[in-house]
Amino acid sequence: YSGPGVAATPWGLASRQQVRCLNRACGLVGYPNVGKSTLFNAFVGSTVAAAENFPFCTIEPNVVKVGVPDARLAALAETCGAQKVVPGHVEIRDIAGIIKGASTGAGMGNAFLSQIRGVQVVFHVVRCFSDPSIVHVEDPVNIDPVKEYESILEELIIADLEVASRRLPMLRKKATTTREVEKLLPSYEAVLRALEEGHPARSALVGTAGATSGDDFLSQLITAKPVVVLANVSPEDAAKGNAFAERLSSHIAASEAALAEAAARKASGGDAAPDLACRRCVVVSAPLEAEVAQLDFRKEYLESYGLGETQRALPRILAESQQLLGLVSYLTVGVEEARAWFVPKGARAAEAAGAIHSDFVKNFEQAEIWSHADILRLGGKGACRKAGLVRQKGKDYEVQDGDVIEFRIRGGRS
Repeated sequence: YSGPGVAATPWGLASRQQVRCLNRACGLVGYPNVGKSTLFNAFVGSTVAAAENFPFCTIEPNVVKVGVPDARLAALAETCGAQKVVPGHVEIRDIAGIIKGASTGAGMGNAFLSQIRGVQVVFHVVRCFSDPSIVHVEDPVNIDPVKEYESILEELIIADLEVASRRLPMLRKKATTTREVEKLLPSYEAVLRALEEGHPARSALVGTAGATSGDDFLSQLITAKPVVVLANVSPEDAAKGNAFAERLSSHIAASEAALAEAAARKASGGDAAPDLACRRCVVVSAPLEAEVAQLDFRKEYLESYGLGETQRALPRILAESQQLLGLVSYLTVGVEEARAWFVPKGARAAEAAGAIHSDFVKNFEQAEIWSHADILRLGGKGACRKAGLVRQKGKDYEVQDGDVIEFRIRGGRS
């Protein structure tokens, strides 16, 4: 798309219910004063969220749309002479801090839980720095990141258990008359058992994501959501981490391996360890990222802490969010702009066209597909066309990440 005056409209169809309704949102969660709002400001690129030195300085969630860096866009813009680059966007929400007892209403518990249910991916921020000048709900000096991580997880599991225990009797009754609910009931029962045993709901959902991604019940369970744990360290530890972050990372890896092994034994075959949603612990320095976001001399500043631009955590976290949100990006390039459009993985060409304008879905005729690698190699879209490297596809073509697309719409082209 390169024409003026056409606003992007919702692209999701009913079959993409969860991705659409949750608005591609990632939520920053964790204890108060662990760096959530500072990290949010780094995503924004300016000081928007209050990052004060007292608990619960965030009451209502701060929300921002953040562009996901994509090196392919800049290369396409340069090759095709586009005037600007427009990345795809995800939503980041800075949510009130949670403390022990939140599942029973302590602190901002009830508000927190309702807010976090509305996101699709959880960024769990854990304090991995010791600083007596920054308030902590337990001990600002003798930091225990594993205890902090497990305390939050325990509260979320308790909250989910309450929801599941309340909903399962109704779902069991509904399963007697509704085929779709009957089909998913074993998954629901497995989730309830996992929560009762003190495990996150996602540990019971290995291998079932395709069948449950739009499910109303499961989408309300916080521990069923994909998780990235962010170990927040001081700027001095951004390059190599520290003992706190290493301990947290080892604990998460061991916990996930144990759950994966148990899930593999239950799965058919039992020899392939499933990939659970909480994959890894990412070391990030919120104050460093917030500072870098506002600087013109980023390269020199990063080098002073032993980092290069490609080693920054924030772009990697954003790329991870796209994957965990279940999104692929297709690209459009013209004289005005090179742009990335996010659509759900598995989206067909007609649905993808709706990301540009909803009318494009019903007026879709054909999609022309380029490989971005071919465009860069041959020096433009015209050269690819002359070389016979443009593919014509119909509405049922499954869009691939990195496809460069032009849509033929009744009455014109995109």
